[in-house]
Amino acid sequence: MTEPGQLRVVVVGAASGIGAAAAEHFHARGDHVLAVDLCQHRTPASEYATCDLACPDEIAGLLRRIGSGWDVLAHVAGVPGTAPAVDVLKINYLGLRLMVEGMLPLMNPGGAIVTVGSTAALGWEQRIGELTGLLAAADAPAVEKWCAGQDPAMAYYTSKQAVILYTKRIAGLAWATHRVRANVVSPGPVQTKILSDFEATMGLEALEAAKQSVGRHATVDDVVPVIDFLSSERARWINGQDIQVDGGYIASLIAGLPA
Repeated sequence: MTEPGQLRVVVVGAASGIGAAAAEHFHARGDHVLAVDLCQHRTPASEYATCDLACPDEIAGLLRRIGSGWDVLAHVAGVPGTAPAVDVLKINYLGLRLMVEGMLPLMNPGGAIVTVGSTAALGWEQRIGELTGLLAAADAPAVEKWCAGQDPAMAYYTSKQAVILYTKRIAGLAWATHRVRANVVSPGPVQTKILSDFEATMGLEALEAAKQSVGRHATVDDVVPVIDFLSSERARWINGQDIQVDGGYIASLIAGLPA
């Protein structure tokens, strides 16, 4: 049983990086945290569960086991572009989608879903037609078929673009049907153990340019407070948004520097 005022929070991807920091943050505050990951880990939490997001049956099994009455879903899990393209799409897009759609009926009115996207999704608005084809793929075989016709080098970018578009499309229905908000937090480069994977796929020069533009890479402590805010009653009228947490790097790319 949770105490009055205590949130019940599911953190997916709680073993490391932003997910571990988010789980530890909510747990330290006194919330009841279910820490979900594929790997065994020691992140401070109230309870633990393992789940392979590449396996829809495992997601369905997890959702059957955890019951209802949750306030927050913080979905942080994902794989970088060094993974096979089809796995990137199945985990980062489809796994997230199945988790979100399965969690919605299990959440309390007034709850919040916060998904971690990426500033790598820049330009998603120009690909809505193409991304709509991916969003029509609601199971693993359909995602595999769609992926077969795509450039594998674009898989990570596409997966994060799909996350933003999917969240924006589901946000209104989630609010109208369940009184649950859905938003995305999109960090730029973050100093975590998978940063080297992003250097390998996106190029060290590109990540160094972002670092030089704003002075440093982000830390998990830059990102977690935004997840916390969007999960809270203070953000009760924020829904369907993609909040970039990048020190202003993307803003400078789009708008340019002042004269």
